[in-house]
Amino acid sequence: MSRSLQARLSLALTATILLVAVGAGCFGFISAYRDSIRMQDDMLRQVGALIARMGGTLPEAGAVGRYPGGDHESRIAVQWLASPGETTAQAEHGQRPLPLPADLHDGLQTVFMHHENFRVYVQALESGRRIALSQETDVRDHIAYRNAWRALIPVLILVPVLLLALQRIIGKLFAPLQSLRRDIDQRRDDQLEPIATTALPTEILPFVEAINRLLARVQGAMRSQRRFVADAAHELRTPLAALSLQAERLQQSEMSDTARERLRRLGSGIERSKALVAQMLALARAQGGEAAGSADASQRRHFVLREAVRPVLEDLLPLAQQKDIDLGVDGSLEVEVCSNPLELGLLLNNLIDNAVRYTPPGGRVSIAVAGAAATQGGQVRLEISDTGPGIAAEQRERVFEPFYRIDPAAAPGSGLGLAIVQSLAARLDIALWLEHAEASTGRGLRVILEIPAAEKSADHPIS
Repeated sequence: MSRSLQARLSLALTATILLVAVGAGCFGFISAYRDSIRMQDDMLRQVGALIARMGGTLPEAGAVGRYPGGDHESRIAVQWLASPGETTAQAEHGQRPLPLPADLHDGLQTVFMHHENFRVYVQALESGRRIALSQETDVRDHIAYRNAWRALIPVLILVPVLLLALQRIIGKLFAPLQSLRRDIDQRRDDQLEPIATTALPTEILPFVEAINRLLARVQGAMRSQRRFVADAAHELRTPLAALSLQAERLQQSEMSDTARERLRRLGSGIERSKALVAQMLALARAQGGEAAGSADASQRRHFVLREAVRPVLEDLLPLAQQKDIDLGVDGSLEVEVCSNPLELGLLLNNLIDNAVRYTPPGGRVSIAVAGAAATQGGQVRLEISDTGPGIAAEQRERVFEPFYRIDPAAAPGSGLGLAIVQSLAARLDIALWLEHAEASTGRGLRVILEIPAAEKSADHPIS
């Protein structure tokens, strides 16, 4: 059975409506059939009573009543009922009256003649003679069935209409739940603000309030975790700086080659630890403002994208030259964006640094503006492409998790770079996704950023 409450409710109500409709249809069909039979019996009685009130003025050979367009089987035959031993007169055109038994009682009865049943009504007259009105039962049944089916037409029409209306009503009743589901699905992992409860039904309000309380507890736990990471990173900076200083002083001392090699390894470890602490601090700063939503609009300004990209390229150019990697810009970066220059620079630094580190020697890393929307509320599309191994589609979500690395041996790092990128992108309202740089071969990685463009009508100065 489906676990969907909406589907189960719809199925239950549909089954109930169908059962009621079948019951009502059967009852209406039978009632209409019986009413039609009774009406035809009443018609025989009324015709007999009318003839009796008219004094029995009936031809000796009887009469046959037809309506325009009717066939001979739908006729009502009226004839004198013969007494025992008496013969009836010949009807017009040589047609004889029905051979009704002389011992029929007054009133309605069914008589079998000529291999079929007839409904017969016998009416006594004041003169003492009796007349008989007869009609074939097959014709009566046909009329009754036709009237009964006509009685079912409203049910056959209204039941589908009712089912369609039911589906629309159920859909509207569950619309707040669907809206709530979409709202939760569209939230980022860091969006822990309470869910709005103003338009929710009373029945699910306690459930949503419980979710809000859970979100508050999770938000508190994440805030404590971030505070711990930031505090730990700050506390580690001082001893690491002291260790780095002592290692530099030891390098100036006389020592054996073995000790100097060990000191070199110690220095490399200290530098990696310092880089990890720096990234932990950057992640803590990037995540520190997420509880309040995106970056404060007062921290954003209009500037040319080149101003954020150029310092990053200058810092990473020595690393790229060391690996013989072609690092450069394709096209012009003279487009205006609205963002926080420092945070956008940190975001680009992590992305381009990753591209340089994971691109093999002799490769290429390029930065290009694929398009810019000059209209109000548009986006500037920035693409960072490399010729490295790329990232498989099934791993593109996980690479944004802190400390997750696809291949730790491929390049040095802590696994925090893309986590910082995602946090900064969320704060700056930048859409970000990954794809292969070469779709045909599945090689390379292209990071696509959609940065809010500067509004042309804005009064903010462009740097």
